[in-house]
Amino acid sequence: MNTSPVQSITKIENTPLSISVYSVKDKPLCMHDAGTLEIIFCLTGTIKFAYAYEEFILNTGEYVSVDRDAYYLHSDGYNMCVSFYVDLMWFEKKYPNIKHMLFVCEGCKETTMPYPTVYHDRLRGILIALLKFILDGSLEQDAAKITQITESITDLFVHHFDIIFFHSGKTEFHEEILKRNQEIYAYIDKHLVETITLKDLSSHLGLSSSYVSEFMRKVSIGFRQMLAYIRANKSEWYLINTNYTIVEISEACGFSDPQYYYKAFKEWYKCTPKQFREKYINQSQDNMVYYEPYVIRTIVDNLLIEHYMNLFLE
Repeated sequence: MNTSPVQSITKIENTPLSISVYSVKDKPLCMHDAGTLEIIFCLTGTIKFAYAYEEFILNTGEYVSVDRDAYYLHSDGYNMCVSFYVDLMWFEKKYPNIKHMLFVCEGCKETTMPYPTVYHDRLRGILIALLKFILDGSLEQDAAKITQITESITDLFVHHFDIIFFHSGKTEFHEEILKRNQEIYAYIDKHLVETITLKDLSSHLGLSSSYVSEFMRKVSIGFRQMLAYIRANKSEWYLINTNYTIVEISEACGFSDPQYYYKAFKEWYKCTPKQFREKYINQSQDNMVYYEPYVIRTIVDNLLIEHYMNLFLE
Protein backbone atom coordinates (compact mmCIF):
# COMPACT_ATOMS: atom_id res chain seq x y z
CA MET A 1 0.00 0.00 0.00
CA ASN A 2 1.17 3.53 -0.66
CA THR A 3 1.62 5.21 2.69
CA SER A 4 4.21 7.28 4.51
CA PRO A 5 7.71 5.81 5.07
CA VAL A 6 7.86 2.41 6.73
CA GLN A 7 9.42 3.74 9.95
CA SER A 8 6.29 5.85 10.56
CA ILE A 9 4.09 2.76 10.83
CA THR A 10 4.08 0.07 13.50
CA LYS A 11 3.25 -3.28 11.93
CA ILE A 12 1.76 -5.62 14.51
CA GLU A 13 3.31 -8.91 13.54
CA ASN A 14 1.09 -11.91 12.76
CA THR A 15 -2.00 -9.70 12.58
CA PRO A 16 -3.80 -7.81 9.79
CA LEU A 17 -3.26 -4.52 11.63
CA SER A 18 -0.73 -1.69 11.52
CA ILE A 19 -0.94 1.64 13.32
CA SER A 20 0.67 5.05 12.95
CA VAL A 21 0.68 7.75 15.63
CA TYR A 22 1.38 11.29 14.46
CA SER A 23 0.83 15.01 14.67
CA VAL A 24 0.04 16.66 11.37
CA LYS A 25 0.44 20.07 9.85
CA ASP A 26 0.48 18.77 6.29
CA LYS A 27 0.19 15.11 5.35
CA PRO A 28 0.90 14.77 1.62
CA LEU A 29 -1.32 13.03 -0.86
CA CYS A 30 -1.92 9.39 0.02
CA MET A 31 -3.72 6.67 -1.89
CA HIS A 32 -4.15 2.98 -1.05
CA ASP A 33 -4.44 -0.06 -3.26
CA ALA A 34 -7.56 -2.23 -3.16
CA GLY A 35 -7.62 -4.42 -0.08
CA THR A 36 -6.38 -1.81 2.39
CA LEU A 37 -8.65 0.12 4.75
CA GLU A 38 -7.37 3.08 6.74
CA ILE A 39 -9.25 4.62 9.67
CA ILE A 40 -7.98 8.06 10.67
CA PHE A 41 -8.84 8.89 14.29
CA CYS A 42 -8.33 12.40 15.65
CA LEU A 43 -7.34 11.82 19.29
CA THR A 44 -7.07 15.48 20.22
CA GLY A 45 -7.19 18.83 18.45
CA THR A 46 -8.65 19.27 14.96
CA ILE A 47 -7.53 18.31 11.46
CA LYS A 48 -8.86 18.99 7.97
CA PHE A 49 -9.48 15.87 5.94
CA ALA A 50 -9.91 16.15 2.17
CA TYR A 51 -10.99 13.44 -0.26
CA ALA A 52 -13.22 13.12 -3.33
CA TYR A 53 -12.97 16.93 -3.71
CA GLU A 54 -14.68 17.36 -0.32
CA GLU A 55 -13.17 18.85 2.82
CA PHE A 56 -14.35 18.60 6.38
CA ILE A 57 -13.04 18.92 9.92
CA LEU A 58 -12.30 16.06 12.27
CA ASN A 59 -12.54 17.13 15.91
CA THR A 60 -11.30 15.32 19.00
CA GLY A 61 -12.79 11.83 19.14
CA GLU A 62 -13.95 11.83 15.52
CA TYR A 63 -12.74 9.55 12.74
CA VAL A 64 -13.10 8.78 9.06
CA SER A 65 -12.32 5.78 6.88
CA VAL A 66 -10.62 5.80 3.50
CA ASP A 67 -9.93 2.95 1.11
CA ARG A 68 -9.16 3.70 -2.54
CA ASP A 69 -9.75 7.46 -2.55
CA ALA A 70 -6.86 9.90 -2.68
CA TYR A 71 -6.72 12.08 0.42
CA TYR A 72 -4.58 14.54 2.35
CA LEU A 73 -4.60 16.13 5.84
CA HIS A 74 -3.92 19.63 7.12
CA SER A 75 -4.01 21.40 10.48
CA ASP A 76 -3.06 24.84 11.75
CA GLY A 77 -3.03 23.83 15.41
CA TYR A 78 -1.95 21.17 17.87
CA ASN A 79 -3.31 17.69 17.21
CA MET A 80 -2.56 14.04 17.81
CA CYS A 81 -3.91 11.34 15.50
CA VAL A 82 -3.70 7.64 14.94
CA SER A 83 -4.25 5.72 11.71
CA PHE A 84 -5.35 2.10 11.77
CA TYR A 85 -4.37 0.19 8.63
CA VAL A 86 -6.39 -2.99 8.11
CA ASP A 87 -5.25 -5.61 5.61
CA LEU A 88 -8.68 -6.64 4.36
CA MET A 89 -7.26 -9.53 2.36
CA TRP A 90 -6.62 -11.30 5.66
CA PHE A 91 -10.39 -11.91 5.73
CA GLU A 92 -10.85 -12.91 2.09
CA LYS A 93 -11.89 -16.44 3.00
CA LYS A 94 -14.73 -15.06 5.14
CA TYR A 95 -15.62 -12.35 2.61
CA PRO A 96 -14.59 -13.53 -0.89
CA ASN A 97 -15.48 -10.20 -2.51
CA ILE A 98 -13.79 -7.97 0.06
CA LYS A 99 -11.10 -6.75 -2.35
CA HIS A 100 -13.81 -5.24 -4.52
CA MET A 101 -15.90 -3.65 -1.76
CA LEU A 102 -16.01 0.09 -1.16
CA PHE A 103 -16.72 1.57 2.26
CA VAL A 104 -17.80 4.96 3.57
CA CYS A 105 -17.62 5.68 7.28
CA GLU A 106 -17.59 9.31 8.36
CA GLY A 107 -17.67 9.27 12.14
CA CYS A 108 -17.91 13.03 12.48
CA LYS A 109 -20.45 15.84 12.65
CA GLU A 110 -19.53 17.25 9.22
CA THR A 111 -21.19 14.53 7.17
CA THR A 112 -24.29 14.22 5.01
CA MET A 113 -24.85 10.67 6.26
CA PRO A 114 -26.85 9.72 9.37
CA TYR A 115 -24.55 10.28 12.39
CA PRO A 116 -24.06 9.11 15.00
CA THR A 117 -25.66 5.71 14.63
CA VAL A 118 -25.25 2.86 17.06
CA TYR A 119 -22.65 1.46 14.68
CA HIS A 120 -20.57 4.64 14.76
CA ASP A 121 -20.60 4.51 18.56
CA ARG A 122 -19.69 0.83 18.52
CA LEU A 123 -16.80 1.37 16.13
CA ARG A 124 -15.50 4.34 18.12
CA GLY A 125 -15.56 2.24 21.30
CA ILE A 126 -13.77 -0.67 19.62
CA LEU A 127 -11.05 1.61 18.21
CA ILE A 128 -10.36 3.21 21.58
CA ALA A 129 -10.41 -0.15 23.38
CA LEU A 130 -8.10 -1.63 20.72
CA LEU A 131 -5.60 1.17 21.28
CA LYS A 132 -5.80 0.63 25.04
CA PHE A 133 -5.22 -3.09 24.55
CA ILE A 134 -2.22 -2.50 22.28
CA LEU A 135 -0.65 0.04 24.64
CA ASP A 136 -1.08 -2.10 27.75
CA GLY A 137 -0.20 -5.53 26.35
CA SER A 138 2.52 -7.54 24.69
CA LEU A 139 2.02 -7.36 20.95
CA GLU A 140 3.62 -10.76 20.37
CA GLN A 141 1.52 -12.51 22.98
CA ASP A 142 -1.70 -10.70 22.05
CA ALA A 143 -1.57 -11.20 18.26
CA ALA A 144 -4.57 -13.55 18.27
CA LYS A 145 -6.68 -11.10 20.29
CA ILE A 146 -5.69 -8.15 18.10
CA THR A 147 -6.62 -10.16 15.03
CA GLN A 148 -9.98 -10.99 16.59
CA ILE A 149 -10.68 -7.33 17.36
CA THR A 150 -9.59 -6.30 13.85
CA GLU A 151 -11.98 -8.90 12.45
CA SER A 152 -14.83 -7.35 14.44
CA ILE A 153 -13.95 -3.97 12.89
CA THR A 154 -13.99 -5.53 9.43
CA ASP A 155 -17.36 -7.13 10.19
CA LEU A 156 -18.78 -3.71 11.09
CA PHE A 157 -17.60 -2.26 7.81
CA VAL A 158 -18.92 -5.12 5.70
CA HIS A 159 -22.33 -5.13 7.36
CA HIS A 160 -22.88 -1.47 8.25
CA PHE A 161 -20.49 0.80 6.31
CA ASP A 162 -20.69 -0.68 2.82
CA ILE A 163 -21.03 2.06 0.23
CA ILE A 164 -24.65 1.00 -0.35
CA PHE A 165 -25.56 2.91 2.82
CA PHE A 166 -23.95 6.07 1.46
CA HIS A 167 -25.76 5.80 -1.86
CA SER A 168 -29.15 4.87 -0.42
CA GLY A 169 -29.18 7.09 2.67
CA LYS A 170 -30.43 4.13 4.71
CA THR A 171 -28.93 2.73 7.91
CA GLU A 172 -30.09 -0.89 7.69
CA PHE A 173 -30.26 -3.59 5.03
CA HIS A 174 -31.05 -7.28 5.21
CA GLU A 175 -27.95 -9.46 4.93
CA GLU A 176 -29.12 -11.03 1.67
CA ILE A 177 -29.49 -7.60 0.07
CA LEU A 178 -26.02 -6.57 1.21
CA LYS A 179 -24.50 -9.78 -0.08
CA ARG A 180 -26.15 -9.43 -3.49
CA ASN A 181 -25.09 -5.82 -3.80
CA GLN A 182 -21.51 -6.77 -2.93
CA GLU A 183 -21.60 -9.48 -5.62
CA ILE A 184 -22.72 -6.83 -8.12
CA TYR A 185 -19.87 -4.50 -7.15
CA ALA A 186 -17.37 -7.32 -7.40
CA TYR A 187 -18.52 -8.30 -10.89
CA ILE A 188 -18.36 -4.71 -12.14
CA ASP A 189 -14.96 -4.12 -10.56
CA LYS A 190 -13.50 -7.29 -12.10
CA HIS A 191 -14.79 -6.44 -15.59
CA LEU A 192 -14.39 -2.67 -15.42
CA VAL A 193 -12.48 -2.18 -18.67
CA GLU A 194 -14.87 -4.40 -20.62
CA THR A 195 -18.26 -3.57 -22.03
CA ILE A 196 -20.62 -4.53 -19.21
CA THR A 197 -24.30 -4.96 -19.93
CA LEU A 198 -27.18 -5.57 -17.57
CA LYS A 199 -27.71 -8.87 -19.36
CA ASP A 200 -24.12 -9.94 -18.61
CA LEU A 201 -24.50 -9.05 -14.95
CA SER A 202 -27.87 -10.77 -14.64
CA SER A 203 -26.55 -13.91 -16.29
CA HIS A 204 -23.64 -13.97 -13.85
CA LEU A 205 -26.06 -13.72 -10.91
CA GLY A 206 -28.46 -16.27 -12.38
CA LEU A 207 -31.34 -13.78 -12.29
CA SER A 208 -33.52 -12.00 -14.83
CA SER A 209 -32.47 -8.61 -16.16
CA SER A 210 -35.71 -7.01 -15.02
CA TYR A 211 -35.22 -8.29 -11.47
CA VAL A 212 -31.61 -7.07 -11.26
CA SER A 213 -32.53 -3.69 -12.73
CA GLU A 214 -35.34 -3.19 -10.21
CA PHE A 215 -33.16 -4.44 -7.35
CA MET A 216 -30.38 -1.98 -8.14
CA ARG A 217 -32.81 0.89 -8.59
CA LYS A 218 -34.55 0.25 -5.26
CA VAL A 219 -31.61 -0.47 -2.97
CA SER A 220 -28.91 1.73 -4.51
CA ILE A 221 -28.43 4.01 -7.51
CA GLY A 222 -29.29 1.84 -10.48
CA PHE A 223 -27.16 -0.11 -12.93
CA ARG A 224 -25.88 2.72 -15.13
CA GLN A 225 -25.10 5.07 -12.28
CA MET A 226 -23.32 2.37 -10.30
CA LEU A 227 -21.22 1.48 -13.32
CA ALA A 228 -20.36 5.15 -13.85
CA TYR A 229 -19.53 5.66 -10.18
CA ILE A 230 -17.15 2.70 -9.92
CA ARG A 231 -15.38 3.74 -13.13
CA ALA A 232 -15.10 7.37 -12.00
CA ASN A 233 -13.69 6.20 -8.67
CA LYS A 234 -11.15 4.04 -10.49
CA SER A 235 -10.08 7.03 -12.56
CA GLU A 236 -8.71 8.73 -9.43
CA TRP A 237 -5.69 6.43 -9.60
CA TYR A 238 -4.90 7.42 -13.18
CA LEU A 239 -5.41 11.13 -12.48
CA ILE A 240 -2.99 10.98 -9.55
CA ASN A 241 -0.40 8.44 -10.69
CA THR A 242 -0.09 8.95 -14.44
CA ASN A 243 0.19 11.66 -17.06
CA TYR A 244 -2.56 10.06 -19.14
CA THR A 245 -4.84 12.38 -21.01
CA ILE A 246 -8.53 12.47 -20.17
CA VAL A 247 -9.19 10.44 -23.32
CA GLU A 248 -6.70 7.79 -22.25
CA ILE A 249 -8.08 7.64 -18.71
CA SER A 250 -11.62 7.36 -20.03
CA GLU A 251 -10.60 4.37 -22.12
CA ALA A 252 -8.57 2.75 -19.30
CA CYS A 253 -11.61 2.88 -17.01
CA GLY A 254 -14.04 1.45 -19.53
CA PHE A 255 -16.06 4.55 -20.43
CA SER A 256 -17.60 4.49 -23.88
CA ASP A 257 -16.37 8.01 -24.66
CA PRO A 258 -14.57 10.92 -22.90
CA GLN A 259 -17.69 13.06 -22.68
CA TYR A 260 -19.49 10.36 -20.72
CA TYR A 261 -16.49 10.09 -18.40
CA TYR A 262 -16.39 13.87 -17.94
CA LYS A 263 -20.11 13.99 -17.12
CA ALA A 264 -19.96 11.03 -14.71
CA PHE A 265 -16.91 12.35 -12.88
CA LYS A 266 -18.40 15.80 -12.46
CA GLU A 267 -21.66 14.33 -11.15
CA TRP A 268 -19.93 12.38 -8.40
CA TYR A 269 -16.96 14.61 -7.58
CA LYS A 270 -18.53 18.04 -8.17
CA CYS A 271 -15.51 19.04 -10.24
CA THR A 272 -13.91 18.13 -13.54
CA PRO A 273 -11.17 15.48 -13.82
CA LYS A 274 -8.70 18.27 -14.62
CA GLN A 275 -9.67 20.25 -11.51
CA PHE A 276 -9.34 17.14 -9.37
CA ARG A 277 -5.90 16.36 -10.77
CA GLU A 278 -4.65 19.91 -10.30
CA LYS A 279 -5.85 20.08 -6.70
CA TYR A 280 -4.59 16.72 -5.52
CA ILE A 281 -1.23 16.34 -7.23
CA ASN A 282 -0.17 19.66 -5.69
CA GLN A 283 -0.62 18.25 -2.18
CA SER A 284 2.98 17.10 -1.79
CA GLN A 285 4.16 19.02 1.28
CA ASP A 286 5.17 16.69 4.10
CA ASN A 287 5.10 18.29 7.53
CA MET A 288 4.52 15.43 9.96
CA VAL A 289 5.84 14.33 13.33
CA TYR A 290 5.59 10.61 14.11
CA TYR A 291 5.58 9.12 17.59
CA GLU A 292 5.93 5.80 19.30
CA PRO A 293 2.46 4.57 20.34
CA TYR A 294 3.16 4.82 24.08
CA VAL A 295 3.03 8.65 23.99
CA ILE A 296 -0.75 8.60 23.55
CA ARG A 297 -1.42 6.43 26.62
CA THR A 298 -2.94 9.25 28.72
CA ILE A 299 -5.00 10.58 25.79
CA VAL A 300 -6.41 7.11 25.13
CA ASP A 301 -7.26 6.58 28.81
CA ASN A 302 -9.19 9.86 28.86
CA LEU A 303 -11.01 9.07 25.61
CA LEU A 304 -11.96 5.64 26.95
CA ILE A 305 -13.49 7.13 30.08
CA GLU A 306 -15.29 9.86 28.12
CA HIS A 307 -16.67 7.43 25.56
CA TYR A 308 -18.20 5.07 28.07
CA MET A 309 -19.48 7.88 30.28
CA ASN A 310 -21.30 9.33 27.28
CA LEU A 311 -22.49 5.93 26.12
CA PHE A 312 -24.09 4.89 29.37
CA LEU A 313 -25.15 8.17 30.96
CA GLU A 314 -26.88 9.87 28.01
